[in-house]
Amino acid sequence: MSASWLRALARLIGFVILTAVLLPAWVASTPLGRWPRRFLRRWWCKGVLLLLGVHLEVRGRPTAVEPALFVPNHVSYLDIPILGALCDAAFIAKTEIADWPFFGWLARKSGTLFVRRHWREAKRQRDALAARLARTESFVLFAEGTSSPGLDVLPLKTSLLSVAEPNVVDRPIAVQPVVLAYRRLRRGPPIDAHNAELYAWCGDATLLPHLWRVLQLPGVEVVLWFGEPVLSWSVTSRKRLGAQLRATLRAGLAHAHRGSAPLRVPEPALV
Repeated sequence: MSASWLRALARLIGFVILTAVLLPAWVASTPLGRWPRRFLRRWWCKGVLLLLGVHLEVRGRPTAVEPALFVPNHVSYLDIPILGALCDAAFIAKTEIADWPFFGWLARKSGTLFVRRHWREAKRQRDALAARLARTESFVLFAEGTSSPGLDVLPLKTSLLSVAEPNVVDRPIAVQPVVLAYRRLRRGPPIDAHNAELYAWCGDATLLPHLWRVLQLPGVEVVLWFGEPVLSWSVTSRKRLGAQLRATLRAGLAHAHRGSAPLRVPEPALV
């Protein structure tokens, strides 16, 4: 058996042990409110990153304003534990994920808001998100609508960004751009167009074969950068907000992949 297979098996066993230890405590903490569950989820996410050899370089910090809508670029299913390790927020995901074995159950139990991307559903889903934001819940929105190789940022879908428009939520919310840059393979070369799909789950890749390959790899270095939040009182249009967020994400991603340059992105203008 090769060293990479042994690494994958060891990681798989470690994941089962980690989940078996923390999951019962997480379920049992339900009557205590969301904070104990968030604490346990954060440590589960950190344990998953440690097992997979994901080294995080964190720049900036999640906004302290509550509620918040974090808007990252989307590269991989690994984005979930990366963001979950730092952000006290639920995720917004496609309805199909609710039916995934085990991971769908976890998503449902952790308060994920499931959406179906169809124009007929846009207002209803926006209102459901607004209602939960009004209760001071924060969320992560992958506004690209799909994952990419992580070398650029796709145009953002803005229907749910309309929660930041005037008179939708009866309290201020913060919309914060978050850059996820898978920058270098551990003990290997920088990530570029030739090797991006080793970690990026995109295109025609299927989950289980891709995950098994990730389990065999030594690891990856990721830059996680929290940009300047935009407060909802300054937002005049979801379209303009989406364009500004995308420009900020693209600039941050380019800086992160250059590596040697400090990551300094201009603050978002009022939108």
